[in-house]
Amino acid sequence: MSKETRRLTADPRLIVRGSGIHGRGIFAAIALPGRRKLGEVTGKRVRLPEARQAVVRQPRIYLVELTRRYALDCSTGNDFRHLNHSCRPNCYLRVSHGRVEVYSKEAIAAGSELTVDYGATPHEGGMTCRCGAARCKEVL
Repeated sequence: MSKETRRLTADPRLIVRGSGIHGRGIFAAIALPGRRKLGEVTGKRVRLPEARQAVVRQPRIYLVELTRRYALDCSTGNDFRHLNHSCRPNCYLRVSHGRVEVYSKEAIAAGSELTVDYGATPHEGGMTCRCGAARCKEVL
């Protein structure tokens, strides 16, 4: 395993390495079953209005809305902050009791990047999507 690739400390089934979508991504080290919890996204709980204003100035968003008042700032969280967006994701996020859980939607082949659909962006005019999926939205 190269210096640029490393296993998630919490789960040897997953690795972090460079992504063709953007920056770094999380990849399956082995085949993963569908409809299974893969882990949790961690970070700092912040007030939503301030968090939305802060991410508008950032080129990459590390924010998951928990409620109408609070969000999870994942910029300093665990390796799940490297989950990239796809218009055809193989994972989804479930927010429950202030926690953000990551689940596989379907079976995921070894070597595949784990992706989620983050939905709309707070950036005015949107952000360019780089997922490359068939029927990509192109702008988020």
